[in-house]
Amino acid sequence: MNRNKIQKKNILLGIVFKCFGMILNFVLIPILIVFLGKIEYGIWVTVFSITNWIFTFDMGIGQGLRNKLTEALSLNEHVKASKIVSTSYVLISIFAAVILIIGILIIVLFDFQAVLNYSGKSNNYLQEFIAFSLFFTVLNFVLSLYKKLYLAIHKSYVIELVNSGFLLGYLIMVFCWIKFDFSKSLIGLIIIYGLLNMVFSGIATVIFFKLKKVIFFSFRSFDYKESSSIFNLGGKFFIINISLLIILSTDNIIISNILGPSYVTDYSIIQRLYQFLIVGFSVVLSSSWSLYSDALINKDYYWIRKNLRKMNFLFLGIVFIGAILYFFIHPILNFWIGKSLVFLPKGLVFFNLIYCLIFCFTNTYMFFINATGQIKIQMYLYVFGAVINVPLSIYFVNVLGTSTGVILATIICTFPLMIAMPIQSKVILKKLETNKELSQKDN
Repeated sequence: MNRNKIQKKNILLGIVFKCFGMILNFVLIPILIVFLGKIEYGIWVTVFSITNWIFTFDMGIGQGLRNKLTEALSLNEHVKASKIVSTSYVLISIFAAVILIIGILIIVLFDFQAVLNYSGKSNNYLQEFIAFSLFFTVLNFVLSLYKKLYLAIHKSYVIELVNSGFLLGYLIMVFCWIKFDFSKSLIGLIIIYGLLNMVFSGIATVIFFKLKKVIFFSFRSFDYKESSSIFNLGGKFFIINISLLIILSTDNIIISNILGPSYVTDYSIIQRLYQFLIVGFSVVLSSSWSLYSDALINKDYYWIRKNLRKMNFLFLGIVFIGAILYFFIHPILNFWIGKSLVFLPKGLVFFNLIYCLIFCFTNTYMFFINATGQIKIQMYLYVFGAVINVPLSIYFVNVLGTSTGVILATIICTFPLMIAMPIQSKVILKKLETNKELSQKDN
């Protein structure tokens, strides 16, 4: 396997498709803000942040599947690979059904006018909107497992291709909605969004099994032994995902509840802008995880060191682009969104840049650590961050009176990871290299 060649292909194609997706997002967001209005767009973003919590409730099955499938394919164990895939799909389908039932019960009981601090729509309407969001999110929760399949076979660019196709389809549908002068409807938009997501994810899944005919899905291939193996590693990833969910996804709820939905729009706009940097760098890193797994199996530690240095060099590019965005943020937003639609405190812009850089730098090393499966340290740090995040966010929002307080709390919660992950990576690599040298001497 030529890892450098595979990595270059994934990075180049991934960036092309991701850039196309970014352009579509740039076009789509201001259209939705104008179409829905600033407040209802804030509701849309908040509800999405809530329902997308579901993607963390897979008990770490997705990440466990990725590591275990990569390992099985590297060793040409195709029967085992089929068992891993089948077991993962069965398990995640069971969890999806449980989440849907629990979610519906919660929706019926909650007063979402109070939760979202919004009385522009009746509670029944908001419940119906959230129920549709939940239903489609749960279905796509299962179908989105295709992403781990493509990551395991070192084709991460396919994920960006599918996402770009979905965004293009959604943009066309929104244009048609406006063109034919349909009334603005949160429910209508979520139905279109959910159905399109299902179609594109379903097609990607079918194509995967056509390409990799040695891997197949079958209920008969469900294996309790493999489920235990997946859960053993996946359980730690699950705790990490839940902690990360609390750190990142409670932001919009806190802002909406304390300051109001319109502040969510301002916060989400600046986050979206810097999110492009985070996502763009993640595209560069995405193929590394599975390639690290392959290198670990083959004890190619030189390649791992070389790749980590390469990723650090690319991170400097993120710093440079982030600085440009910071200094030219207002002209960019005036062109993109319109001056009258958003209000951005200086602190919100600056601290979002800092968080973006912390996240990207940490992930440079975290992808390698995740491939090794030695994730206890980051698990403990994420749990600590999750425990202090909500009270810190509420405190800073009340003290500062702006959404800047939320991102400041997030920085405090994630900063320890930025220190710990590079140190742990060096310790792991040093130990692996020492063991390899001792093994060679014994032989």
